[in-house]
Amino acid sequence: MPWSNFVSTSDDLFRDVQATFLETYQDVIGRNAKLGNAMALGMPSNKRKEFYGYFESPPTIDRIDRGESITEDSFKAISYSVENLTWGKAIGFHEDDLEDIQLGDLRQVARGLAKRAAVLPEQVFFQILQGSSNASLLKAIPTAPDGASLYSATAGGTDRFGVSGGNIVSGTGVATGVAIRNDFWGAVEQAMQFQDTEGEPLLEDGIVDGGVTVVFNAANLEAYMEAFIQTRSASLGASLTPFSNAAVTNTVLEGYNGGVTLWPTQRITDNDAYLFFNDIGPKAVFEQVRQPPRLIDETRENSERARRYRIMATLLDMRAGYGINVPYGTVKINN
Repeated sequence: MPWSNFVSTSDDLFRDVQATFLETYQDVIGRNAKLGNAMALGMPSNKRKEFYGYFESPPTIDRIDRGESITEDSFKAISYSVENLTWGKAIGFHEDDLEDIQLGDLRQVARGLAKRAAVLPEQVFFQILQGSSNASLLKAIPTAPDGASLYSATAGGTDRFGVSGGNIVSGTGVATGVAIRNDFWGAVEQAMQFQDTEGEPLLEDGIVDGGVTVVFNAANLEAYMEAFIQTRSASLGASLTPFSNAAVTNTVLEGYNGGVTLWPTQRITDNDAYLFFNDIGPKAVFEQVRQPPRLIDETRENSERARRYRIMATLLDMRAGYGINVPYGTVKINN
C-alpha cells in the first residue's frame, strides 16, 4: 500500500451534507490555560542537546574573632542536560475524497494537528508528574538535577531539601473538604521547612502569597470546591467526623490572600494532588523548543506519491525536549 493511514469516509459524506455541526471535536482541543502556572513553556533551544547549570547555595558567614583569619569555604556548580526529541504525525487522504466530500475541506481539518501540537506539553507534563509510561511520549521519565525524581523523600541519600519527606507529604484522603484543606496546609508547611544546601531556610514565609495551583482528579471536584470555595464547613473531631453543628471558617478564603487556583483534570486518575507555588521559580518542569511545530502539505507539486497514487497528506513535525529543574516549587500530597 502507498499509504498507511488515511481519512476514513462513508458514502453519506459524498451527498449534500449539512455542515451545521462541522465544529464537533474541532474546537474542544486545547491546552489548559493553567499549565503555565506549573510548567515553563517554549524555552528556546538551538542545538540537539541543551546543557543547563546552577550554583548551589554559597557558604554561610562565620564569626571571625580578633587575630583570626577569615575562613575559606566552597560550593558546588551543578550541570544537567535535556535532549531535543522529534515529534510528529501525518494524516493522509485520497484526492478523490478531497474533491468529492461535501462536508468541507479535508486539508483544513487535517491542519488541526497544530492544535494537537499545542497540547503535547500538557501530555508530557502529566506523564512526568505521575511517572507513568507512554509509548507515544517520553521513553523514560527524566530525573531532577539532584538525581531524584520530580517528587521524592530523599535525594543523594539524604532528606530532600533538608526535611523529612522531601517534597512529598502523606494525605488523609478526599472524603471531606476539611481533610483536603488540612492536607493543603500540610503541604504548604512542608515547603516552608525546605532548606538550601547550607541548611538555611530555602523559601520565604510568603511563598503562598503569589498564589498556589492545585492539580487533582476531576472526580474529586465537589470535595475540592467544599475545601476551597465553600465559606463555612462543619467542625470535625480528631477522627475527621462532624462532632457538632457549628460551622468553622474556611482558612483559605479568610486567612490567606494569595488565592488558590483549582485545576481538576481527568489526566489524574487517583486521589493524589499536586501543589505548585505560582511565584516560585524556576518552574519544576520545563519545555525547550528546538523547532516549532510546522505543517507541510504533501501535494501533486511536491510528492511523487500524490502524483502516482492520488494520495495526499498533511504532516506536522517539531523538535522539543522536556526536563525537570530542582523542584522546590512543588509538593505532592500522596493519598
